[in-house]
Amino acid sequence: MCLPSLPAPEQDRKQSEKEYLRRTGARRWEEFKPFLPPGTQAGEESAYLILDFAVLLLTLNPLPSDLILDLGAGSCWCSEWLERLNFRTVSVDISHDMLTLGKARLSQAEGRRLVAGDIECLPFAEGSFQKAFCLNAFHHVPDTLKALREVARVLTPDGVVLFSEPGKGHAEKPASVAAMRDCGVLERDILISDFLDACIRAGFADARLQPMSHVIPRFDLKKGEWDSWLAMARSKRPLRGLRKLWRAALEIAGLGKKSVLFEEAFAIRLVRLLEPIVEHHPVITAYKSPVTRLEPESDLADLALLDAPSLIRPGEPVPVRIRAHNRGTRDWPAPEEVETGCVRVGVQLLDRELALLNRDYFRQQLPRPVRPGETIEVAFEVPAPSEAGEYHLKVDLVRENVAWFEIGGSSVVFHRLAVV
Repeated sequence: MCLPSLPAPEQDRKQSEKEYLRRTGARRWEEFKPFLPPGTQAGEESAYLILDFAVLLLTLNPLPSDLILDLGAGSCWCSEWLERLNFRTVSVDISHDMLTLGKARLSQAEGRRLVAGDIECLPFAEGSFQKAFCLNAFHHVPDTLKALREVARVLTPDGVVLFSEPGKGHAEKPASVAAMRDCGVLERDILISDFLDACIRAGFADARLQPMSHVIPRFDLKKGEWDSWLAMARSKRPLRGLRKLWRAALEIAGLGKKSVLFEEAFAIRLVRLLEPIVEHHPVITAYKSPVTRLEPESDLADLALLDAPSLIRPGEPVPVRIRAHNRGTRDWPAPEEVETGCVRVGVQLLDRELALLNRDYFRQQLPRPVRPGETIEVAFEVPAPSEAGEYHLKVDLVRENVAWFEIGGSSVVFHRLAVV
């Protein structure tokens, strides 16, 4: 294992975790976390906690239908923020005291999803959660492999978990030494290579380090360096290969580090800067299924208008038939499967100049779920406007309570309609 043996019995360590809040008097901090209680100053820690949350949100990219497990939730501030973003969570922590604070932070509905439990023996059925995360708590867990196996067990076959933890050197920091001595809790380093290996041994199909997750305030570029960076990004073979041979000759002679050898100097500078930052606070994701792509999931459709009249009486139904091809990466679920996040045809009403009159003019359910790569035809009737005039119907798809497809770059259909 990558983590050292305990200097004290494991059960004593876990009991210390349960009593930690009472021993330290940190209740006020936990009540306001990640912000600070009035009259206190420690903004850097808050900034990194907020950044951790942004990283988990952007990396996990949860769906409205996902049930998300907050591991080592503490006072449940992450679950509270996810609730504000309309996601569903279950918060688990070994400490009843911490969960009591969490209950006060969450709504009544979310507060019922608080569970006292040990990460090494999670009280959930197999495949209960689509997503999971652990922010700055896994380094307190005595048995890494046992805990990781439990996390893998409670995730669905396509589930993913994110860990953001203190890394190399954490156990030797003065605050860690004091916490172990005074409070009896466990403080350990999460070492990247060992932890990645442990994820695979625990049953995950893939595990990856996210080395660019955090802001790097000390890394900057001058105008000339940025221009060279752009040129490096846009370079193509075979000229790029020839330039590499020329740069190799200069490298041997120790020349050109500020000009021709910018790429090598830039890469070394970036690696040297990133290495301690990444090692001291690694962000690692583990996947239950093999990863075939890491791009954000997308809602994209190719729409075609197959049939619709151009002339109609006021208030009469307008028969419309469209064809929709799912060229995105996400399923289009039907409303009977999920309400928030289901996909419907959405019709917006525009005037003759294409100015918006009614964004939510009409909705039509899809006759069946549509997977990526599939095509479907949908026939429906839209009520004509009650007043005579020239209008346009704008046909799009909408993931309910999430977003219209057009916002993500999907095509839409415009149809001119004269009401006489």
